[in-house]
Amino acid sequence: MEQISILKKMGLFQDLDSLELIQVSKLVKHMRYEKDDMVLREGDHGASLFVVKTGQFRAYVGHGDSAKDLAVFKEADSFGELALIDHAPRSASVQALTRGECMEFDSDALAVLMTHSDSLKLKLLSNLVRDLAAKLRRTNDRLVHLL
Repeated sequence: MEQISILKKMGLFQDLDSLELIQVSKLVKHMRYEKDDMVLREGDHGASLFVVKTGQFRAYVGHGDSAKDLAVFKEADSFGELALIDHAPRSASVQALTRGECMEFDSDALAVLMTHSDSLKLKLLSNLVRDLAAKLRRTNDRLVHLL
């Protein structure tokens, strides 16, 4: 039940009913990370998103001294959506700042949910677009401050 409460907090699943959230919770994989563990590497193939259950995770681009921080993710935050949608290489690396747990939701799970019902499909697609738009707005705001 704890994972359902976390999924409910997440934008992608916010307006799903209890039965739909149970369906989602059955499809997620639970991943544990120690401090400094790599979750994703920039350029790697991927087709899943992650939802933070506990801990904090850092997203960044580049390597070594030239690495640039993008975001810090905490409970109910998600990352990796782009690869879930387009199956292109990861656009950033994500590393555990603390010990933590994530729920991984992959493209196979998304495909299963998309066949469940038209209502669920519409909710997921709408929420996904809304979540990506919010992240794009935050990125635009950061870019404007850098210029």
